[in-house]
Amino acid sequence: MKLDEKWIRAHLPEECRDEPLDRFSGFYLDGLKVMAEGERGNPDKVYYEAKDEEDLKWWQLDVICGFVGRVDRSKTWRWYRDHAENGQWYYIEYKRYDYNAIEDSRLPGFERYLRNLKYAFPEEYFRKKVKEYTGLMNYWFRVPHWGYDYENLCFIEISDSMEFSGDADKTDEIKPECIVRVVD
Repeated sequence: MKLDEKWIRAHLPEECRDEPLDRFSGFYLDGLKVMAEGERGNPDKVYYEAKDEEDLKWWQLDVICGFVGRVDRSKTWRWYRDHAENGQWYYIEYKRYDYNAIEDSRLPGFERYLRNLKYAFPEEYFRKKVKEYTGLMNYWFRVPHWGYDYENLCFIEISDSMEFSGDADKTDEIKPECIVRVVD
């Protein structure tokens, strides 16, 4: 797929301008339509239809923002999965922690993506995406658990609510017998 690499790199944060931009494997352009190659003999599908060349560039930049940049894994979670026995997870509990939710592997990637958008896109688009991704983070919480800190560009906990794994299950709390080690 044709990219305006110079324009895209100019809109990325400086620390990730030299990273590879080849994130469109399996896609091709048919005029202003981004087509996804059909899988296993299925027909190709329209993945995105741009209004004009400018819209296509902004769409490509949005996609690239999700893949470039450093992921911040410095946060300490209260619970870490240690190992599984007989189909059940066992956890390590850290007494000093920044978050009390079970680790959500999406969080560092979502934060990186939103930080890149903050740099590259107009404020209203950035805020719309923050709202969308905060909704995704809160999907498994009955009471919203995650908010977004616009100053520090990261998700923050706004409640002590616990995740639930379905309509029959109210919470996904860790049972005391599942804690294999406590770290101070």
